[in-house]
Amino acid sequence: MEPSLLFFATCFISVLAIVNPLSTIGVFLSLLRNDPPSERHKVAFRSSLAAFCVLIFFAITGYFVFQIYSISVEAFRIAGGLVLFYIGMRMLFPPAGEEHRHVPGAQVYLVPLAIPLTSGPGAITTVVVLASQAQNFWLELALWAAIFSACAVNYFVLRHSDVIVRKLGHTGVSSLVKIMGLLVCAVGVQFVITGLKAAFPLLAGA
Repeated sequence: MEPSLLFFATCFISVLAIVNPLSTIGVFLSLLRNDPPSERHKVAFRSSLAAFCVLIFFAITGYFVFQIYSISVEAFRIAGGLVLFYIGMRMLFPPAGEEHRHVPGAQVYLVPLAIPLTSGPGAITTVVVLASQAQNFWLELALWAAIFSACAVNYFVLRHSDVIVRKLGHTGVSSLVKIMGLLVCAVGVQFVITGLKAAFPLLAGA
């Protein structure tokens, strides 16, 4: 497989796992339960577009943030891996009584749907770390395409959220969220392993 295609697949799975549109369905439907389908479709599109813009921004500027704050890629990769592992564990074992609250008066497509539910700290960390691995234009293009694809899936899921809930049921959706949580944990652990091997070359030969 071409390196760019393999990198695209890796980026797409990683970004989609942390974006996890299935976990946003409940909040989306509760916030827009009194709105007509046309308005829900519009909000789904706007929130996905806003999330795409946020993630692309950090994918492009992540390297400069490293330089400004003198942060090594390895340090950010290890820290990001720990954050992703924590988020994945919360997806697998959500705290009792946890619920997403909407801030009155905010634009729902932007807050909380785009930020922080879709393009939150975990997603931003993921794209910044992946951007650090894109060593040429084609790999950067693959990352941008993966972010676009993940946001497109997010739009599709939110647009058809009522149908998905009807078909799968709340138990089915909850099960899929936990599977995505396991993937997020695995991505986080892999980030930590890669960061440690780069920071301590002796571990690579172990």
